[in-house]
Amino acid sequence: MSNEFEGEREYEAESVHDRGPLSGNYRKTVAIWIVIAAIGGGGALLWHEYGDTFLALPILKTETPPQVVSLRAFEEYQQAMAGDLRRNSEMLQAQDAELKRLSDQVLQLVMKMDLLESKARDAQAAILNVPKAAPKKPAAKSASRISVGGAPLPPEQGRGEAPSPTTPSR
Repeated sequence: MSNEFEGEREYEAESVHDRGPLSGNYRKTVAIWIVIAAIGGGGALLWHEYGDTFLALPILKTETPPQVVSLRAFEEYQQAMAGDLRRNSEMLQAQDAELKRLSDQVLQLVMKMDLLESKARDAQAAILNVPKAAPKKPAAKSASRISVGGAPLPPEQGRGEAPSPTTPSR
């Protein structure tokens, strides 16, 4: 096709496919509603036919009314619970006392550690502040030379003397 106007192009719209009244999403929705209706209808039928059987299942049973207890049995139970509460309270108080004692010991140990750390820091600072000894001057070279291991010494520079020959003894 030739363009009659420069820079203008002919616009072609994409063709939209008409899927009709039953598109993919619509079909899924209808299928879901049919499945829900079938489940509901099946449940109603089962409840109608076997309702008493379902109620006999342990999971669907209602609670039984509480048993009647005599006043004396209730008072005994109440006294037993009061004794348990008293014993538990005493145990808690003993635990609190032990916890306080242990926390005091930990506090004392922390204080001792702090004291030792401060003494160590003071000692390190004292070591760093001590003036260093003056470096030692090298000893003056002696005029006599000594041979180590019996080997002849090389001649000294400036003297020109040769060492005396020695024969090793066997």
